Amino acid sequence: MKYIFPIFLSLFFACKNQPKNKPVAEEKLPEGFPAFYQRFHSDSLYQINHIIFPLQGIPNNADRSALTDDTFRWKKEDWQMMHPIDFQMSEYQRILTPLTDQMVVEHIVHKNGQYGMLRRFAIIGDDWHLIYYAGMNRLAQ
Repeated sequence: MKYIFPIFLSLFFACKNQPKNKPVAEEKLPEGFPAFYQRFHSDSLYQINHIIFPLQGIPNNADRSALTDDTFRWKKEDWQMMHPIDFQMSEYQRILTPLTDQMVVEHIVHKNGQYGMLRRFAIIGDDWHLIYYAGMNRLAQ
């Protein structure tokens, strides 16, 4: 009986430290997401039609006040097309994390760990859309 508490405590801390949302291989992403992602980055009209404007997020190179201000919105008329990144050749790495079968979070981080961006994609109706975009910013160290 006296061994139950230490075992329970060990299990508690072992389970607590496990990441809840692990990055996954492309074949583990929700159905239709890889095709959407590829087209989203190669077809400007498709991209603009699959963003929920005004798009919540954080501007590129934001100051500290913008990082805590949730009123910033990307506007359709100011939007610049997002292009694909060749992660094999660039200094960036990508982590795609499905939160559910209808939402995927993407982190793109510079290999030095100092800069990154975040995007959230979700199914709205029958199609995937970009629903949040935090532009490239310095990451807290």
